[in-house]
Amino acid sequence: MKKLSWLLLLLVVAVLTACGQNDKESNSDSGKQKEAVETETSDKEITVTASNAVDKRLKEPTEDSLCEYCNMKVYEATHEFGAFSVQGIKKDGATAFYDDIGCMLNQERVDGAKMDKFVRDFTSKDWLKLDDAVIVQGDIKTPMSYGFAFFKDQEGADAFIADNKGAKVVDVSVIDEIAHVRYKKRMEKMKNKDSESNMDMGSHGHDKSKSDSDKHNH
Repeated sequence: MKKLSWLLLLLVVAVLTACGQNDKESNSDSGKQKEAVETETSDKEITVTASNAVDKRLKEPTEDSLCEYCNMKVYEATHEFGAFSVQGIKKDGATAFYDDIGCMLNQERVDGAKMDKFVRDFTSKDWLKLDDAVIVQGDIKTPMSYGFAFFKDQEGADAFIADNKGAKVVDVSVIDEIAHVRYKKRMEKMKNKDSESNMDMGSHGHDKSKSDSDKHNH
């Protein structure tokens, strides 16, 4: 009888040991799967944020994004005009998109304040600081016809220049000068419109007074 009891006890111990081993293997497999998922997620995050590496605050325009300055469409990176979309980050952290470089510079004139300015590398479409970009001017079709492209290094700029006759490297001051001329023309146009509007209002006022006078005389 004692011998049977010992056999039963050994059997129970063996079963418990086997279950424990299975639990360890299960936990080990679960851990490996979790690690694999985390690695995959990490890889996806790196892919998604690759173009934003220069500054984590950077965002991507959507199909509904409009230029803060001219209210025209801002193109996504996949569009042929996407390489010319730019964005600025203001002192309060707000992000604004612009369809062309001149619009961003002129918005600073409107706001009377500087912002952190970012452009796209023409080749990779990744964001980079305007101050770090190699600027190329040429017969380049851009949304607002400013005609500038940006590159992360001299090598990329040189390759573009070699394929585009007349293209050349310029300083940001060249863009700013062109943008400033357009800004002054826009302000003058707006001023003239206001003057015409005021004249129309005044004219309507005189017409009304004359009408009232005629009624009074009758």
